[in-house]
Amino acid sequence: MGKRLGFALLALISSNPAAADLGRLPNLGHPSAVVMSRAQQAAFGRAFLLHARKTFRFVKDQDALAFVRTLGRRLVAASFDPQIDFHFYIIKNPVVNAFSVPGGYVFINSGAIMAARNEDELAAVISHEISHDTQRHIPRLIAMSHKLSWAALAGILAGALLMGTSQFEGGAAAMSLSSAGLADETLKHERGYESEADHFGLRTMVRAGFNPHAMAAFFRRLKTYDRFMSVDIPESWRNHPATDIRIAEAENLAARYPDPPIRDRPAFDRFQAALIAEQGSPYTAAERVAEDLRGRHDQSAAVYGKALADMRLGRFTKARQILGALIQASPDTIAYRTALADLWRETGHLRAAVGVLEETRALRPQSLWIGRLTARALLAAGQSARAHRLVKQLLDRDPYRANLYRALAHIYGRHHDYLHAHEALAEALFLEGNAKGAAQELKLAAPFAKRPAARGRLQTLKVAFKEGWNVPPSFP
Repeated sequence: MGKRLGFALLALISSNPAAADLGRLPNLGHPSAVVMSRAQQAAFGRAFLLHARKTFRFVKDQDALAFVRTLGRRLVAASFDPQIDFHFYIIKNPVVNAFSVPGGYVFINSGAIMAARNEDELAAVISHEISHDTQRHIPRLIAMSHKLSWAALAGILAGALLMGTSQFEGGAAAMSLSSAGLADETLKHERGYESEADHFGLRTMVRAGFNPHAMAAFFRRLKTYDRFMSVDIPESWRNHPATDIRIAEAENLAARYPDPPIRDRPAFDRFQAALIAEQGSPYTAAERVAEDLRGRHDQSAAVYGKALADMRLGRFTKARQILGALIQASPDTIAYRTALADLWRETGHLRAAVGVLEETRALRPQSLWIGRLTARALLAAGQSARAHRLVKQLLDRDPYRANLYRALAHIYGRHHDYLHAHEALAEALFLEGNAKGAAQELKLAAPFAKRPAARGRLQTLKVAFKEGWNVPPSFP
């Protein structure tokens, strides 16, 4: 896997004239020198994500992803380059870590989320990773190193994929700038960039309305985790060492700003409870939720986590009673409603699931995520015509969502419309960074394109995917 990714990423970046031969570049000592364009970074990130999906176990829970992505967007809006299109993912890994790769791709280990005691601390983790990209640390590292070539960068990121597996547990973060495992010459630069990411990350937190003291608080906890969990990881591969100096610097930076209280935020508590309940043994999930959320001002999140744990154990009646009581007490809390819809779906009560989700959509009519959940429930309930109309409405609002095209492909497949099914799946694959897979789907669609207009549309898509630009197809 590592070698294949190395060749793939190397081919991707070496195809650019500016990157083909670093020997022809001037002596790049100025950090602002452009050696990796935003387009190149975005392509690099997409290629990396495609291979990472084959290596890591990603959290797919939509409530959890919606929370972290909403938090991420809030921080991006307050960052020092809010125009970057960031993407946020959660990896199932108990190691307390997070990392980023070029192109605005941020990955947070579930261990880091569980280690945070509040939303402010998680914001500190994410804002740090955002700052690596907004400050262009990878391009600057390439520019300032005489030894780091594009080939070396591709090899480093490729080999790092293996570190998230059993071959090197706890090393997933080696894919990012901050973990690079580079030669001593480049380590001096990346250590400085860690400090810079802390600095800009803390300022981003303040601008987004979070407590700046949470960064130092999380670092102190991270130092404790490092003591017990990172003893076998070489120093050069540790991406976020929580040193006393780093903690002191974060405290000094935070002292420049007002000292708001670190507040309990129920949405974060629910988010954390859901992750805890969904991982590890289902028999101890309820106890783990209660232990980790002990002392929180609002204990409803712990009760919610218990309901999710009961669902994992098949105790659906008990879970339904808990969720019903939570909804009655807090009818606007979306997480409770989507959990109840999942319960109805898992127990085969598909119409009930649709009903709950339609009520939820009335509360959040602009939510693409809830709309997609509703479309999936409609399709499962045999109401494909309604699912089709809903997905089309969602695509009109956001034509660049891969998961919506996958849903559309499923709907067309149900109706034996293989031309549009393959087209929709091709679009999804392209948006996910798999141009080769997209091209293959267009080949599969070709025999079903009987009319000139359909053949012309396929040709347009073929050229678009080959040249790296996106034209959302027009679906009936």
